[in-house]
Amino acid sequence: MQSALTANGYADNGYTKRFVLTAKVDITQKDVTPTTPARISEKMDITLMVGDVVENKLYASVTLQAAGIGTNENKTFISAFRNIKGDNPKIQQMLNEAKEKIMDYYTSQCPAIIQNAQSLVDTQAYDEAIFLLTSIPDVCRDCFLQCQQQAGVVYQQKMDSESTILLEKARNAWAKSQNAQGASEVADIISQICPKFTNYAEVSALRLAVEQKLQADAKREWDFKMKQYEDNQQFKRSIVDVVKAIGVAWAKNQPKAIYKTIIYSWW
Repeated sequence: MQSALTANGYADNGYTKRFVLTAKVDITQKDVTPTTPARISEKMDITLMVGDVVENKLYASVTLQAAGIGTNENKTFISAFRNIKGDNPKIQQMLNEAKEKIMDYYTSQCPAIIQNAQSLVDTQAYDEAIFLLTSIPDVCRDCFLQCQQQAGVVYQQKMDSESTILLEKARNAWAKSQNAQGASEVADIISQICPKFTNYAEVSALRLAVEQKLQADAKREWDFKMKQYEDNQQFKRSIVDVVKAIGVAWAKNQPKAIYKTIIYSWW
């Protein structure tokens, strides 16, 4: 099934659980052979379904016949499932039909998705907003590009908000201790500020003020920490990679929701 999904343009990031491919099995015939050991032979209808578990919509389904035999029921099922091939034309048709409906969904809902993300930004839920914007399948090209662009805007807002707090913290640390110990604390705080911070000139000004106060030994340690900061590969990554990583990290930390009730209602 994974190969069939990939072949039909479905990209699973492992975290967006809105659209699912699920199945149900109906046993149509079951026989137990009078052998030692006994073997179970079953014929079954396997129905594959693609749907939206958030809005409780079934987008497409297909029913396939299969048969299997094994020394127990589990092995019989495995034997039958192995006869289902991802390149089956009926499966391909079902997945294509579902994909068209998913694309239609994102085309119609794209403005609402961006608006929802902005509502999250207004409450400073930046990571959740980024997750929402980066969860759009890339097969929905127009919406995908719009949301990628907006994710970059949200990331800049997140970065500016966090960096402003860090800059103020660094200024207070330096005002409190204008010596080698204070410089070390300032360096540790500054190392968390991204150079793409809109007001980065203020960070540069603070760095210059610290450097001008330090003696030779302390300055060497300061210069070493600043070099580490500038070499930090995290700040050299593309915005696309950064926002994707933020979205994935946010999703990983969320409780796993299983929509069993909705899926059962399709059966």
